[in-house]
Amino acid sequence: MTDGPYGQEDFPDGVKVFYDENRLACVAFDAIQGPQILLFGFDLSGRKSTEAQPLLFDFAEEHELSVLYTSDGSLALTEMEVLLRSQSVDGVQVSRPVIVKEEWLDSEYYRDRLPLEGEPFPRHPA
Repeated sequence: MTDGPYGQEDFPDGVKVFYDENRLACVAFDAIQGPQILLFGFDLSGRKSTEAQPLLFDFAEEHELSVLYTSDGSLALTEMEVLLRSQSVDGVQVSRPVIVKEEWLDSEYYRDRLPLEGEPFPRHPA
């Protein structure tokens, strides 16, 4: 676990787990090393971002789900608690799924700071 306002565990299979006040908050999957994450047969891991985003939009439209953009251009399906981030692999942007607790996806403050790798961010002002 890391110090700071959240805890983090890194697993050798490309999975990072994040805790907020000792409760599970977020699970991030490496685009290449992590397990394959499927959403109704749609492979969320390791796709070129230019391919993954249109497929996610089509899925959202078909299932009448809301899609949100984060400040870094990631896409979130808030009803499904899924955030699709990009990860650079050999100079190519590929998709990296992140499963996030609903309260964080509903909060622009937390949503724009996921996954929480690197320096801990300050707690959200009350």
